[in-house]
Amino acid sequence: MYRNPGEYWEPDEYGEPGEQAASGDDAERRLLAADRLCQDSSAFLEALCVLAGEYPPATVARVAAVPAATRISGLLIGLGLVVSVGGPPGSGQIAFARESDYRLVRARLSPTRWRALHRAAAEVLDPRPALAHRARAADRPDPALAAALEEAAFGGRALEDEIGVPSRQLLLWAADLTEDRAERERRVLLAAMHDVYGEEFRNGGLWTRVDALPPSPLRYCALAGRALLEHRLGAAVDHLRAASRALAAGDTHAAPDSDAEPDVKPDAEPDAEPDADHAPSARSRGDRVLSTAAAIDTMEAAVACRTARGKAAVEAATRALDAASGDAVQIRTARRLLQVGRAYADGPHGVLRSLDEGAAAAEANATAPGRRTHIPELCDVGLLLLRGECRVLAGDLEAGARDLEGLARRHDTHPGHPDRLRALERLAIAHFLLGSWQEADSAVDGIDEAAGDTAGRALRAMLSAVRGTGAAPRRGVPASASASASASANGRVPGSAEPDRLTIATYADAVAMLAHGRHADILTAITWLTSDSAGLADAPAKFVPLWLPVYAEAAIEAAASAASEAGLAQLREHAKHSPYLMVTFHRLAGRAAELRCDPTMAKDEYEAGLLAAEGCAQVPPMHRAQLDYAYGRFLCALGQTATGLGRFQRAQDAFASLGAHAFVRNCAQDREAVTRGASPCPDAALTEREATVAGMVASGMTNRQVAEKLLIGVKAVEYHLGKIYRKLGVRTRRELASRWPSRPERRWWSG
Repeated sequence: MYRNPGEYWEPDEYGEPGEQAASGDDAERRLLAADRLCQDSSAFLEALCVLAGEYPPATVARVAAVPAATRISGLLIGLGLVVSVGGPPGSGQIAFARESDYRLVRARLSPTRWRALHRAAAEVLDPRPALAHRARAADRPDPALAAALEEAAFGGRALEDEIGVPSRQLLLWAADLTEDRAERERRVLLAAMHDVYGEEFRNGGLWTRVDALPPSPLRYCALAGRALLEHRLGAAVDHLRAASRALAAGDTHAAPDSDAEPDVKPDAEPDAEPDADHAPSARSRGDRVLSTAAAIDTMEAAVACRTARGKAAVEAATRALDAASGDAVQIRTARRLLQVGRAYADGPHGVLRSLDEGAAAAEANATAPGRRTHIPELCDVGLLLLRGECRVLAGDLEAGARDLEGLARRHDTHPGHPDRLRALERLAIAHFLLGSWQEADSAVDGIDEAAGDTAGRALRAMLSAVRGTGAAPRRGVPASASASASASANGRVPGSAEPDRLTIATYADAVAMLAHGRHADILTAITWLTSDSAGLADAPAKFVPLWLPVYAEAAIEAAASAASEAGLAQLREHAKHSPYLMVTFHRLAGRAAELRCDPTMAKDEYEAGLLAAEGCAQVPPMHRAQLDYAYGRFLCALGQTATGLGRFQRAQDAFASLGAHAFVRNCAQDREAVTRGASPCPDAALTEREATVAGMVASGMTNRQVAEKLLIGVKAVEYHLGKIYRKLGVRTRRELASRWPSRPERRWWSG
């Protein structure tokens, strides 16, 4: 049945360039005043309403077929009905001052007048912007216009922006202008797929129409996309299986899996045979099959990305691109999913290189002779999210934060949009690492405004814990594990149980536990995170630059030798690509050497960490403060108290500036312990090697044990002990132990 496109669609949002909204009575009075002062003002406002945007007064007057555009626009500006945009009054463009004024004028327009003005706009405007007005003015089926609308919808973002209408709406108009039933249904389903590609439902009537359609591969695919966005992962997979089976069999009535949710009404009519008198389809059967196959593969890639299966996502997205559907929106989505899959499979650095190469190619194309000099920005919000995330994981924290902030702003009017929530989660982490903890709080507040989730709660608890104001997460397996188990049990995977969010939540829990010194619990949480039973696929591998330093530190402090060695080896490998991680690696390697009673190696590692920090453009303030703290404690243990206390002070100041009060307290306690035992200092006259040997002997180690630890001979140990005895005025090991300060920071010598 034919539907008139112009009867039901209006812009989703209307910009309000004016100040505050006025009451309906006030708007009525101003409209009446305009009518009294100038009879043509009503027609002028009606034309501006139909244009639905910002236009020069002359263009509005041509659509309204009235003279004296400047005089009328000046009058309406004076009455406060319209405002001048992009210039002083009388120049530039004009638009309605308030949405209420626009709505009031729109309500006065009869359907006949509405279509007439759209026909006039189609004659005045350029061909592409005129296409939308032609569709709104149509009052009968028009196969040629329907084909033009479908072609425009497939043209991608550039055409969509030029026409000023979303691609899904162009396809719906094309469907409503199509008399052939099969072709009309195909275009409705393509509109639904474009809704899915945008990851939001903006047209409830569209999905009501989809539900009423008979089974077909493309309908199953659209329902799979809707199920995915509603976090019904099991239903999405079932629909995709049904779509693939139906496409392979060439059967548009294939039934879905028996355990899939029912999606076809029992009394739905079967497909009608094409009428020979109708115009042929705008696309051949071969093209339709390729388009459907590409849509199915794109949805399979989306499911793989949602479940963090990188290799599967890359393979499905590659198939979708190889199908060459000709739909620029689908192709753009498949390209984005390909990059997301690569981030899981290969890590952030390869993705950043690919995005940079794409940007360079776009810049070269834009600046080539005979081309526009405008250099396009990265306008795909999905790619902007991915680039921001990859930059944070690669250590380019400031650039990553800029990307994520830009993306969050784009979705300010839709607080619950999935991309906005993902951006805010990653933005909170970026600001935490940068030391901008108030900005991190703001990002978490934005998550809470959208009802929050597992990651949001964990990030807030992390920020509280490092400030020393919050309790540590409960002991045992992290809360994210129970969320994952619950999702697996009921077959419904909420957004909070996505592998990425569970991984972020576990990382945040681990940082909170580190602030409370619960190293064994960190090992439990990370061990669960990386286990097959967690079901997080490649998500932990993608976020490894975040959680690996915490895991390695916990393993070292908990004396888990195998885990600490493996963690340090992995950390060193990742530090080759993320320079700031090298600072953390050297700090932890130095601490591990301390616990092995190898002060020479420990000193080398700490100093290497300081050099790495000096050569790194962006070192998270927390990481640098932890290095100064660890090195200061080590120097005090060696007896180099003055230098060590200086490092302590620097670390304490850094912790205080961040607001990391839990770490400030630890630092202050250690400084106080050192100060109490620092004077007199019996080892002040000893060399570094002598102080090392003295500390080991005073802790109870034998000469042979000291020799094995320091990789020197027993005779060398005896030689050093003789010099130590003479300098300190002692004669036995017992006297040395009694003279040697018994300070907390010396306990590491005992291993």
